Amino acid sequence: MLSQQIEAIVEKEGDIIPLLKTLTPTQKRELVPFLKTLRTRIFERYDIHEKTKWGMSYSSKPVHSEAKQAIVNKACYVCFNKTDTKKAFFQVSRLSVSDDYLENIIPWYKPKWFGDLINDEMPWDLTYDKLMDLAQKELFEPSQALILARLPNAIVESSWNNNVNKSIYKPEVLLKHKTTLDQHIWFLFEEASGINNYYNYLHLDNYKGGNDIWIDTFVNLTATEKLDRRKVLTATLHTSTKGFNKTLSGWFAELLLKLNPTLEEILSLQDAFFAALNSPHSKVVNSVLKYFKVAATHKNFKHAIFIENASILLNSETKSVVTSTLMILDKIAKTHKTLQNSVCLKATEGLINVDEKIQIRAAKIIEKFGKPKNEELADEISMYADNLLHNSKDLLKDYLVAETKQNGYIEEPETIELNNVLADDNKIETYNTLDELIFFVSQAIDNNEVYHIDLLLSYLPKLNVLINKTNVAKLEPIFKRALDLSLSYDWNSQIGNLEHEAAYYINDFSEILIKRFPIELASFKKKKQSKIQKLKDDKFYSSHHKENLKPIEQQSIPDYIYQIHHALFIQSKSFIRKNATLDLLSKPTHAPCWIDPTILIERIVAYEKQSETIILYDFQIAISRLPFNYNPEDIPNQIELITDFELKQVLKYHFNFIKLEGVKLTQPELWLQSVLIKNNKNELDYFQNKLSTNLRKEIGNYTWDCKLRDHYYLEYDYPSSKQIRKKTVKKELKLHDFHTQKKGPESLLDNLKGIFKFNKNTVKIKSIYSFMYFKKQKYYTTIQPHDDIKFLYLSPNNPSMLLSQVVHYNLKESTFWDESSKKNMINLLKGLYHIWNRPDYNEGAYLFLATGLLCSDKISRELAAEIWIKANYETTLDNNLLGSFIGRLEAGEYAPLKRFTDLLTNNLFNISKTHNAFLFQLLNSAVKEMNDIPIRGSKKLLEILLELKHSSNATELQDLTKEKLLKWQNVPSVKPVIKKILDIK
Repeated sequence: MLSQQIEAIVEKEGDIIPLLKTLTPTQKRELVPFLKTLRTRIFERYDIHEKTKWGMSYSSKPVHSEAKQAIVNKACYVCFNKTDTKKAFFQVSRLSVSDDYLENIIPWYKPKWFGDLINDEMPWDLTYDKLMDLAQKELFEPSQALILARLPNAIVESSWNNNVNKSIYKPEVLLKHKTTLDQHIWFLFEEASGINNYYNYLHLDNYKGGNDIWIDTFVNLTATEKLDRRKVLTATLHTSTKGFNKTLSGWFAELLLKLNPTLEEILSLQDAFFAALNSPHSKVVNSVLKYFKVAATHKNFKHAIFIENASILLNSETKSVVTSTLMILDKIAKTHKTLQNSVCLKATEGLINVDEKIQIRAAKIIEKFGKPKNEELADEISMYADNLLHNSKDLLKDYLVAETKQNGYIEEPETIELNNVLADDNKIETYNTLDELIFFVSQAIDNNEVYHIDLLLSYLPKLNVLINKTNVAKLEPIFKRALDLSLSYDWNSQIGNLEHEAAYYINDFSEILIKRFPIELASFKKKKQSKIQKLKDDKFYSSHHKENLKPIEQQSIPDYIYQIHHALFIQSKSFIRKNATLDLLSKPTHAPCWIDPTILIERIVAYEKQSETIILYDFQIAISRLPFNYNPEDIPNQIELITDFELKQVLKYHFNFIKLEGVKLTQPELWLQSVLIKNNKNELDYFQNKLSTNLRKEIGNYTWDCKLRDHYYLEYDYPSSKQIRKKTVKKELKLHDFHTQKKGPESLLDNLKGIFKFNKNTVKIKSIYSFMYFKKQKYYTTIQPHDDIKFLYLSPNNPSMLLSQVVHYNLKESTFWDESSKKNMINLLKGLYHIWNRPDYNEGAYLFLATGLLCSDKISRELAAEIWIKANYETTLDNNLLGSFIGRLEAGEYAPLKRFTDLLTNNLFNISKTHNAFLFQLLNSAVKEMNDIPIRGSKKLLEILLELKHSSNATELQDLTKEKLLKWQNVPSVKPVIKKILDIK
């Protein structure tokens, strides 16, 4: 039988080709089931467990030889259809184009799917030269995608010699096949390819141009007339309309520059050049504008079309594009008097730009070629009057006669009152019925709202008492989702570790209900056991389910800071066991984290009536979430409803009915948050002295500086075969007296005994701040994005403690080296935007905001700018403190000053007259803290300061700022600007 013959050939490792040649189509089909079984057996592997000095090593090896496997492969290749082949082989096309198969099988048997799978799989073994040889033999028709994938690598020939890979530049390969230059090479201009990424890593003996290898190839082909130069230029320009990415578009722009079209070529290809102006990539646009500068004065240049299309260029975010456009408009106006009015009208659009040089260039065009009596032009300029800088106004004074009579140019916005965080439209929806609670719990682990975890802690105990035999089955979908999340290894960017802990808690809840309703939840229990058994059977996941399905009390936590929520989960579970329906004191009533004082007092009274122990951390979080300086009218009478004397005293102090001095601090933990929230220096000093304790870390004020520091690292030295210690110097922000204080989880769980059982004589204050620490690994933080904002909202009236941690670990340098730190920054700034409601936040919050304005991430800088704008609308920001911190950071060159000045001009300047006054105050305080020698970018900062000084003449420079400017006057580049600043009276 054929199957026995094949098995014998495989066993003896003989030649199977003669037998395969004799097979009929019917015999091939009949052999398929046998070959599938044989293939499974011949490709079987066995596990190897080895003990090494690093522990156990797990690997596997094939049972049978490679020769036997190769014989079976050939049999399957000849007998299988396309579907079976794709299932059996990984990239069967590699076999198809191998020399062995091309010589011994393809001449007498070419599968119908031969060409299809080569085009689909694009085997790396298939070079462009080999591809063309196969096409010439009519073995298959290469697809355009395959040609694009292989052609870029065609001009470099690689070979191994004495274990060394030698690569040689061989552009002559492009001349080997006529189709290459006639057709294939033009594909590179039509679709995206890797032509811009090849060869920059190769060391070619006969070419040293690096990544320009294909650019030089095109230049040489056009120079030798192998390719039509005009066609190459046209195709290069048209790539701008193909949707290529920034890098590839930039590469074609470089090709255009290397081809360097002549004036005649520019004029003859104007339509293609104009089309390229629509590219979203500035390098392409700048390249086109470079050649338009040459052609702009020629009579055949399409001047009117350029003026018509200049709007999109003048509104570009790239300064060089706007500047070049204005230069071309200037040239057009000089040579074509009939177009001068059109040029001036178009130039007015450049006045919206906040860059002074651009505004002045646009204003000079209008001044030179415009007519002040032209009402249309004057009306256009008046539209931008509010945005004009001082020098621009001076140039256009003849057009601004009417406006100069007005008191200022910037429309002042309506006064914005401090946002009432307890407004009805900010109230969090409450859930009471069974269906409402099920709906809420079903989405609690999706992180749809930042406060959902807080609500879950109170709503799951309420749901518990509503469950009975008839409705418990409604919870099965929720239990299944929680189980899947608990056992999942997949990373979900939308949720954090707290959502996972919430899933563990819901799993605990399901176990409680399974014991209570074993019959009704039998189906879910069976599915859960089946899922767990699959994990047990997998050696890689066998221990995973054990850890993640532990009771919430025994769950491990990622870092110290997670212990705070961990304690709250445990407290919530205790309510379920007792069938209690009390809300946790810290449950928010208003988004994103605020608590109505009246409702908090009602909760405390309810705890006392039910003799329920109040948990310290729950109470501290609740106090911190009370809006600052918000006293309801009836609050004194409500406080009297509380039985416990010291709790009553704490709330009276919090709402300013009694003073701290003279009060007996029996349980200082109860008073801590109120003392920190009030942030009164005298009361803080009294509290610390009374208890002989230091609250510096709780307050979040540290001594810090920013300067160059030595850092040491190990680098492997190959000649000596050992690690060498090396030194580098970095600009770094450092908190000098920063020392983490860590507590083990046991100490926190012990404190669940309640606030009325603490040692009355202690001066060591227990608080949530004892656990508000996290670790920083080299390339990530242990705080998951999305958890960060929840930690910020644990103490919204005193965020400096947490934010100082973030500065210490994530913001030593302005550049983010890991994605998680960047996401932490973005989330915390978003959170800070919603809770910033007072100017007297401690220094940690202001230092964090200062680093946000200077950091490398654009989104973070813009979010920090939004905080500044909103806080100054509401007058809840100390610009002197923030400005001094920015100045100190720039004194250590924490970040490029240009990064900050760009943010000033694009996001903060000319928001309103009030904002300009605050911005002047900010820069006033910043300059005085900077170095005695101005750093790079200082001129632009001073130009902004000058504009702000012009816009508010009553504002005076601080004495220290004047002293700094006088020192800077010795530097020629900034001397003229400083003179103007100091001359303004």
